[in-house]
Amino acid sequence: MDLSTVATFSNDLLIYSSGSIPINTKELNLKQTLLGGQSFRWIEQNLNEFIGVLGSYIVRLQHQNDNLRYTFFTNNEDLIKYSNNNDRRVETALILHNYFQLTIKLSELFEKWCKSDVRFEKGQIPIGIRVLAQEPLENLISFICSSNNNVQRITKMIQALCNEYGKKIGTLNGIDYYQFPTLDELDKTDLEKRLRELSFGYRARYIQEAVKFMKYTVDGMCFFDQLRALSVEQARSQLLKIMGVGRKVADCILLMSLGKHDVVPVDTHIHSIAMTYYGQQLTTDNYDDISSFFEQLWQPLSGWAQAAAFSNELRLPTSPRNSIVLSLKRSISNTEIVTEKLFKTLDENNECQSIKITRKRSQTRQKKLLSIQQLSTRPKRNIKPIERY
Repeated sequence: MDLSTVATFSNDLLIYSSGSIPINTKELNLKQTLLGGQSFRWIEQNLNEFIGVLGSYIVRLQHQNDNLRYTFFTNNEDLIKYSNNNDRRVETALILHNYFQLTIKLSELFEKWCKSDVRFEKGQIPIGIRVLAQEPLENLISFICSSNNNVQRITKMIQALCNEYGKKIGTLNGIDYYQFPTLDELDKTDLEKRLRELSFGYRARYIQEAVKFMKYTVDGMCFFDQLRALSVEQARSQLLKIMGVGRKVADCILLMSLGKHDVVPVDTHIHSIAMTYYGQQLTTDNYDDISSFFEQLWQPLSGWAQAAAFSNELRLPTSPRNSIVLSLKRSISNTEIVTEKLFKTLDENNECQSIKITRKRSQTRQKKLLSIQQLSTRPKRNIKPIERY
């Protein structure tokens, strides 16, 4: 049955194009890709049926019988009036090819990752999760919102931003959909004030300053085109000039919007994976160590492997991240110094736990052991949390 036959949409919404793209589940796990913490514009309205916004279109996707079936909706009658069905089908198929980056053969990458990482080989990290090629302004603002946040709340914030400042496309199945606002639409003197009213908190100022930076300090959207031509280090240093953009946010933009496929962003989920499965320890001082470790382990296109590992971590009902509190005990290099460090992690209920790491040298074996002691569930205010989604 054609997807368009079961849609209920407003009078001003028209079917622009529909069709299908052959692709199997090894190349595309649609749900994990769309809802796995990369984009925040998609909802699963019915089982295996996803609706979101790409540019000026409302898009409905369904993966059936090794085919990605799609319908694009528009409110612009002229787009249909002055085009033909074949041209529209070619255009919309190309949009999806670019968005899902279908020229990259994921099954071939997976075979290579299996040789370097036993967790891929044993199926502990699922296949089919692709990196979405996202519009950079939307990606920038979305990941500014990701600071100390979760996927559900980020999704609500981005929806509120679009509803407030974006152009309405139409209503599909009782839900209004809006385009992501442009720089000009966001360039309002009261942007911060209004976003605070919409519960953006301290992120409201970061978004307003990012908009000002993009419009008045650099050359608007051309700024991102210029970054694509730079090295990872050069592009990252430019992104870090934007207020509210730290290392993780910059790396997410590099990976998902600027084509830097080997960049591995590190947040609490990747931090947890590193500590639990790979014997790595992440604090605010060694982001580079963890990122570099995975960039070398998961070659080629290590950022794509990270997306799979990250999305898989999100879907686990009980994440292994809390297991470090109970069981982690590993040898570390010999030293005379005894130190204690505090940092934060998340338990299976996504509640913050304050952890004390004590390093001390064993008198009998003359080497240090890492012991972990769980403290109060309320961390001290002077302990900076690791960034999380």
